[in-house]
Amino acid sequence: MRGFAIGFGAVLVVGVLALVILRANGSSGVANPNDQAQVRAGQGVYAARCAACHGRNLAGQPNWKVELPTGGRPAPPHDASGHTWHHADTLLFDIVKRGGQASSPTEYKNLMPAFGGALRDEEIWAVLAFIKSTWPPDIRAAQDEVNRQAP
Repeated sequence: MRGFAIGFGAVLVVGVLALVILRANGSSGVANPNDQAQVRAGQGVYAARCAACHGRNLAGQPNWKVELPTGGRPAPPHDASGHTWHHADTLLFDIVKRGGQASSPTEYKNLMPAFGGALRDEEIWAVLAFIKSTWPPDIRAAQDEVNRQAP
């Protein structure tokens, strides 16, 4: 019986460590636009942290495709008119957590700040779920395919 308890304890410790590691790098998360609780949470975080740049209605800043004189571009829209849905959830998560420059070529100036110090991983996934919940079914299906093909 003592051996079983030690073995069970070891399995429990390994499981907890795996969960901590997965949560630390964000890979355990999911952005589920059908999870209403996650979408509501993400809507609140979006309003507080993202809407100032990306727009209350996810419309982005004007002329978001035009490079600024100082480099970089204005904040893009996250609605169906933008390019957010062209990217896998894991890349979007990484951009929010580490900032846009971390995922951009060194010669390009990306103005998206990192939110890893301000938002928990679960909040980032919730924001992505909220954004995805606003897309029409065909855009969601296209982005689901991008996710399936992502490494």
